[in-house]
Order: sequence, then C-alpha cells, then structure tokens
Amino acid sequence: MKYHYKSTQYIANFLSLVCLVVFVCYSILLYLNHQSGILELTYYIESNLTSSSSSSTATWIAAILGTSLSVIPALILLLTLHFPLRLKALAFIPSYILLGFLTGISPKSVCSTENEVPFLAALCLLLFACVLIFFSQVYHEDRGEHSPVTNYLGSNIFISCIGIIFCISLTNTDRQLHLQLSMAKAFSTNDYISIEDTPSGEITSNNNITSLRVYHLSKNGRLADELFSLSSLKGSCSLFPDTLPASSLYNIPTMIYEHVHINPKDDNTDVTTLLEKALLEHNSPNIQSVDDNPAIKVTVDYYLCSLLLDRELNRFSSELLRYYDLSQPLPKHYREALALMKSIDNKTAILVQDSEMDSIYASYSLIRQSHLSNSAVQRKMCTLAYPSTYWNYYFYGCN
Repeated sequence: MKYHYKSTQYIANFLSLVCLVVFVCYSILLYLNHQSGILELTYYIESNLTSSSSSSTATWIAAILGTSLSVIPALILLLTLHFPLRLKALAFIPSYILLGFLTGISPKSVCSTENEVPFLAALCLLLFACVLIFFSQVYHEDRGEHSPVTNYLGSNIFISCIGIIFCISLTNTDRQLHLQLSMAKAFSTNDYISIEDTPSGEITSNNNITSLRVYHLSKNGRLADELFSLSSLKGSCSLFPDTLPASSLYNIPTMIYEHVHINPKDDNTDVTTLLEKALLEHNSPNIQSVDDNPAIKVTVDYYLCSLLLDRELNRFSSELLRYYDLSQPLPKHYREALALMKSIDNKTAILVQDSEMDSIYASYSLIRQSHLSNSAVQRKMCTLAYPSTYWNYYFYGCN
C-alpha cells in the first residue's frame, strides 16, 4: 500500500526488500539442509532428470518452489496492508509459519520418531501472528517516518528472528529421518562415497538405517567380511527395515528385497525363515555350493549372516557346509565363527584348517581370560584389540 510521503514509500520498499531477502535466504538454506516437507516433489523431479547433477538440481528446484509458495502470504499482506515502518517484518510471520509447516510434513510411509506436524502449535502461532498484525494496523503511527533507515532495521530484524524461531518450532528435526533420506538419495544416484561417509553412533541406531548399511555392504560383496563392523546390530531383524522407511520415496525397500531375491517381509515371519524359504524356492538339488549358482550367493550370505546374528552356530555350520566349498577361502566372519565353534565344542565343529584365524582367536581368548573378574573391562579390551569381529558381537552384542 502507498504511504503518504514519497520518501516514506522508498523506506518502506527498502525495508520490505530486506525482510524478503532474509526470508528467502533462510528458506533456501533450510530446504537445502533439511528436506522433508517437499520430498515427494523432489523425488518425482529427480526421477525425470538424467544428468549427473540431477540430485542437486532437483533439490534446488524443490527449495525454490517451496520458498516461492511460502512467500506468497507475505507479498499479499505487504500489498494490501499499511504496516508501520518498524513493523514491516510482521508481514512475513505467516510465511515463516507456513515454511515451518511445509518442512515439518513427513510422507505417510516414513518411519520416524517425529512423524506428525504439530497442527495445534501451527494454528496457535498463526493466530498469534494475526493478532500482532491486527494491532499493528489499529495502533499505526506515522511519527518518525522521516528518520534514517537504520532506526527501523533493528526492529524488523528482531521480528524476522522471531519468525525463524516460529519456523524452527514446526520444522521436522528428526536426524535419523534425514539420514535415511540422504542415504536413500545416495543409493538412487549410485553415490556410494556419500554412503561410506555417513556418520556412525547413536544416530544410526535406527534399524532402517542399519538395513541400508547392510544392503550397501552386500551390493559391494563385503557383507560376510564387514557386517560386524556395524555398530547397531540387533539380531537377524537388522538385515531388513522394520517398516517402510523414508527411503521408500526412492524405492529402496523394494530394491533391497529384489537384491536378496525374496518377497517383502511379513510381520509374522522371522527373517531366517523368510530367507530359508527363498533358498528352497530358488535352489536346485544339484547345487553343491554357491559357486554353482552365483545368483543365489546374495541370498545365501544374507541367510548365513542371519544365523550368525541370532547366534545359531550349529545351524550355521551345517548350512555353511551345504552352500560353501570348504576347500576354498571363506569370508572373514565365517572363519571367525568356525574358530569360535572349535573352542566351544570341537566335536560338533567343522574342522577346517585355518591356523591363522585359530591363532588370532587364541590371542583374543587370552584377553578374555585375563579380565574375567571385570566384565566391563573385558568387553572394552576385547573390542579395542579386535574390533569388527564376530566374536565381539557373539559375546557382547557390540563392536
């Protein structure tokens, strides 16, 4: 709306532009680092792009579209209402709330600890913003409008900071969700370097994230050699997602099941049984080892690893004998399991000559024996001396 004096109009336009720039910069940064509310749009845009930079291009398109949608209420308010110069940024408060609403929405298929947008909070904040705008119109003052621009900047920046706080209170801040999304996007673009660089620790305790890491190891033929380097294994269920995770937007769950050549996991079927049934369907009585049918090797390794994860060593040894030629070199974790079996029950263990692994396990056992009186110290010393081994998982459930 036009102001009474031309100089006042110039100041008003300048302040509106400053508030707009602050909002646009914050919105784009939020979308680039915190994609959640416009994920499905990002996915569909990305699926239609074929260039190597499709992922980053789609993210930018989504960020610009989301920002453009959020800024519409502010532009309408600026054009229709006569805001005091010190309160120009009030016009952007509804836009900040809308931005927080958009980046707080998660797709229905997302398994997330913060999966619902706080609608009541959004309505309360919007009502509060409307009250502020109402009072700014009722108690509008024209005094001091010829003062320097700097007299008005401080109050408008302060109001913009309040808008940012409103936005943060609505934005989805589930770090596990966003890690799933970044991993899913990396899989969809074959960006395996990014997957290797994903952080570890408490944030990766989500079983859906663990299943994506397992899938990555299997895709690179390292499952039976590096599975127990993962820190959040909780039995055979860690091999598959609990439910469809955020990565379902990128078709990752379907890709995992197709990779292992099985149908999606039923809630009433445990992972080991599911894999065993898949092997019975795809296996042939004439197959003596995975070397005779490389197509089932992925399923076999998932199956054998599920037995190790459930600590079913006797069953593991019989199935290993069924699918692997023991005269050929075995993967690291299988050798570790056999060395452990020899120490537990030499009569039932498959006697494979592996003096190197037997020697390593003997050293490992010495550390365990030397700290029998203190289980916490024993666990710490074993995991430090021999990290990423099946033995640590078997005895302590960790690595």
